Amino acid sequence: MTDAINRKIIAALQENARISYAELGKRVHLSAPAVAERIRKLEQSGVITGYSLKVNLDKLGYPIVALVQCKVFRTKERQFKALVLSYDEVIECQNVTGEQAFLVKLAVASMSHLDAILEEFCDLSDTNTMMILSTPVERPLPRTFFNAEAES
Repeated sequence: MTDAINRKIIAALQENARISYAELGKRVHLSAPAVAERIRKLEQSGVITGYSLKVNLDKLGYPIVALVQCKVFRTKERQFKALVLSYDEVIECQNVTGEQAFLVKLAVASMSHLDAILEEFCDLSDTNTMMILSTPVERPLPRTFFNAEAES
């Protein structure tokens, strides 16, 4: 399902999900209908699961982005998940291995707002908060995915 052409299609869609089938066809040397068919098959097979928009949180009024490691108290996991789901400021949450069972990414307008959220988290878990200063690497896919193109 991920031959060299599909890899190029995926790479182009990662770069710009709004690219036209005609432009994409030029890049991969296929007709627009052939590209559309390949994308349809990638979607149906679950390789492509959706399309998204990247935004600058700071410019939208959320200058503070934090990662919070949460060691949820015994028997409080269900309550913790409900609490996390209740906050619009939670933009990502992973259940991870290790002592810190959850990693929560929050975007807030102020430190006092972050503090208020963390106080509620502390009712159900021990927390360790890290502020994101910058993001030197942000990739949607590992580079090895694109290196496999040469191997195909």
